[in-house]
Amino acid sequence: MIFNIIVLHLLGMMSPGPDFFFIMRTAAQQGRTHALWAVAGIVTGVMFWACATMLGLAVLFRHFPAVESVLMCLGGGYLMYLGWKMARVRDSISFADMDAVAVPSEKQPQRLAKKALLVNLSNPKIAVYFGSVMSAVLADIQETWQFAGVLLLILTETVLYFSAVALLFSGGAVKRFYSRYSRLLDNLSGLFFLGFGVYLIYRAVF
Repeated sequence: MIFNIIVLHLLGMMSPGPDFFFIMRTAAQQGRTHALWAVAGIVTGVMFWACATMLGLAVLFRHFPAVESVLMCLGGGYLMYLGWKMARVRDSISFADMDAVAVPSEKQPQRLAKKALLVNLSNPKIAVYFGSVMSAVLADIQETWQFAGVLLLILTETVLYFSAVALLFSGGAVKRFYSRYSRLLDNLSGLFFLGFGVYLIYRAVF
């Protein structure tokens, strides 16, 4: 299960979203240093969402055990919907899409951490996404150290992935590769999301 959560989180980050575009555009337009500061803001936001959903669901499940199956079904349904949308993507992201919005230029790159944090916190889908993922985690583990381990893995994965985006997208080769194969990445991610959504609903019902 932990491996599945790690893969699901990685695929979620790889699909185009506000976080990815903010880091990618910052790297392409202002360089690696600015982009790495933006990564710090995204990681802080992810830490907030992961901790908040895990703690909130843990308290809810403890006092209302019957809610666990309901939320797992809702989370599975959301992941299936997200997977269906991603699996049906037919067009790759073009250079024009990538560069459509310029990141405000900052002489002090530290300010980009705050802006990136706001980008992450203002995305309402993240709460539903983490609620779906964490409902599966809480169904399988009970010890505090296991919760901490999952959070550490998710944060480590977030740091490594977005740092790689910040470093790689400051050059043109990766940008060209992504513009060619982003549709394939979306489709593969969508199939995994569909499968994991079905698995969550199965776990909740049976």
